[in-house]
Amino acid sequence: MRLVDTVPDFLKPILRPIYYATYWKYKKMICHPRSCSELHQYWRQPCDGYNLPEHFLKQKERSLFLVKKVKEYVPLNAKILEIGCNIGRNLSFLFRAGFENLAGVEISEKAVKLLKQYHPKMAYHAKIYNMPIEEKIRAFRDCEFDIVFTMAVLEHIHTDSKWIFSEMARITKGFLITIEDEHNVSWRHFTRNYKKVFESIGMKQIEEINCREVCKLCNYVARVFKRESFFYM
Repeated sequence: MRLVDTVPDFLKPILRPIYYATYWKYKKMICHPRSCSELHQYWRQPCDGYNLPEHFLKQKERSLFLVKKVKEYVPLNAKILEIGCNIGRNLSFLFRAGFENLAGVEISEKAVKLLKQYHPKMAYHAKIYNMPIEEKIRAFRDCEFDIVFTMAVLEHIHTDSKWIFSEMARITKGFLITIEDEHNVSWRHFTRNYKKVFESIGMKQIEEINCREVCKLCNYVARVFKRESFFYM
C-alpha cells in the first residue's frame, strides 16, 4: 500500500500543496548545476535512451497538435522557424500540411543527419542550421519569421543563455508558440513561466492550453504569443 492511500480523502486537498512545495524544494537541492557548455555537450550526444534522436520519430499526436495551432494563426506561405528541431518530426508534419518556408536550428549532428535521412523532401526545402541556438539566433534579421516555435526545448536553456528569449521576440514578426514543461527540475531542466518571460519583453499571450488533454504531454503548457503591434496582411 502506498503512503498516499493511508491519507483520508478530506485531507488530500490540504496536504497536496505542502507536498508539492516540499518536493520541488528537495529536487532543486539534489539537482547539481552544470555549465552551459556541459549542457550543450549532453544535447550534442545524449547518453540516455529517452533523449536519443531516434526517440523523437514517435509521438505524432504532438506534431499534429502543433500543425493545428500553426494553421490557426498563419497562412501556408508563412516563414516558420523551429528552435531545437531535432530529427525534424514537427517540420515534416508542417511540410506535409503545405508549409514550405521552413527553418530549424538543432545542436545535434546525429539528429540533423537522421532528419535528412527520414525526411529528405522536407530537408531539401528547409534551411537547417546545425549549431547551438546561442550561436545562430543573433544572425537572424529583425522580424525575419512570421512564427517561431519550440517544443520541449526552452526548458533546457541554461540560465546563462536566457538572453535568447529577447532574441526570439526580436526575430518574430507575428507569433511565438512555446510548448514547454514549466515545472520539472533537474540539472538540464529549468523552471520558468513563459507567460511572464515573454510578456516582460513585449509579447502578448493570446492563448494558453493544458497539453495533458490534447497531446499526451503531462505538465506541459502550450502558449501562443503575439506582437501587440502586429497585424497580419
